[in-house]
Amino acid sequence: MSTSTSPTPPTRIGLFCGSKAGASPAHILAARALAESMHAHSIHLVYGGGTTGLMGEVARTLVKLSGKDSVMGVIPSTLLGVERPGENPAEKKNNEKQSLLPRNWARRMGLSGGAASPGNGSQAPSQEETGKLLLDSEFGHVTIVSDLQIRKKKMMELVRDGGPGSGFVALSGGIGTIDELFEVVSWGGHGAHARGVCVLNVEGFWDGIIDWIKKGMEEDFVREKAVGRPILGNLTQAEDVVEWLRWYDEMRMKERESKMIG
Repeated sequence: MSTSTSPTPPTRIGLFCGSKAGASPAHILAARALAESMHAHSIHLVYGGGTTGLMGEVARTLVKLSGKDSVMGVIPSTLLGVERPGENPAEKKNNEKQSLLPRNWARRMGLSGGAASPGNGSQAPSQEETGKLLLDSEFGHVTIVSDLQIRKKKMMELVRDGGPGSGFVALSGGIGTIDELFEVVSWGGHGAHARGVCVLNVEGFWDGIIDWIKKGMEEDFVREKAVGRPILGNLTQAEDVVEWLRWYDEMRMKERESKMIG
């Protein structure tokens, strides 16, 4: 009598990063290097579904190298069809609401006429449509959800349920990146997932956050998840991100086995 076993899911890295390229070219280079390292190790990407800046660069590069099945984007319906400011330099300077998505994003992602766009009179996807609409593009598969919080939860679940070595990494970014990073750190502390979380620290971008965590530990406000397992890894090379997340997962499994034996 034969028994069937479920296939091992792919290793997945959840990415948080900016929708802009940053002032230094080192940020884009790091984004490409991360995608190349993920391709070399057959790792899938889970990200926020945007197509610009560091976010778009990692997704686009990995799709070119590994194919569209290697990338899963999760985006709120409220961001579909949003356009960037016009090409006029003065208009760009005065417009403070830079979009996550480029002009004609909805058309590029395969939508036809139904995407939400402020002021254009169209409707956002209905409750029945959100979470079910899967689109193929040069940026991989994209699932539409209803809001930002559901996007974060969906991304966390995809990584949580990934194969060995799955985890989260933050490249350089703004307030949204900080929010996503620390939410997933907090969720890990409360048992929602057991994956490693790290930053790819380009040109010292994350030094202030790392120092804050160290200070919090000194003052007994912050503690490690376990001895030798930091709450936030600090890496400077893309290849090290893959190796660190793999190491973190191995340490976690050893702790689990030790507790079972004990």
